[in-house]
Amino acid sequence: MEIYNRALALEMVGNEEELLQELEHSFVYDKVFSMAQLEELENKNPLDAAAYVHSFKGAARQICAELAAFAGQNLEDVLRGKKQGNVKELNAAFNTALSNAVDTIKAGL
Repeated sequence: MEIYNRALALEMVGNEEELLQELEHSFVYDKVFSMAQLEELENKNPLDAAAYVHSFKGAARQICAELAAFAGQNLEDVLRGKKQGNVKELNAAFNTALSNAVDTIKAGL
């Protein structure tokens, strides 16, 4: 798994460089992840927190930010009660993976 598999992302958009650049820009700037918001949602309703994570995980998956997608799936599964895990550790892993993906993509924009 890679932080950002740009080659696969480009392949998935039919090698349309402009389209990929638009998706990269959107991933980085359109909706920014907030750990504080995630923790607030977790305290109120884990299913709302799962939906919040789901949206970022889905965006990561679409753009081939593989580590963020993987970390997001793990966190979402725990929040939905599908498996056991340490939410605090999973939050940190997801936050780090997303931040790394954003930083990697920003470096290429």
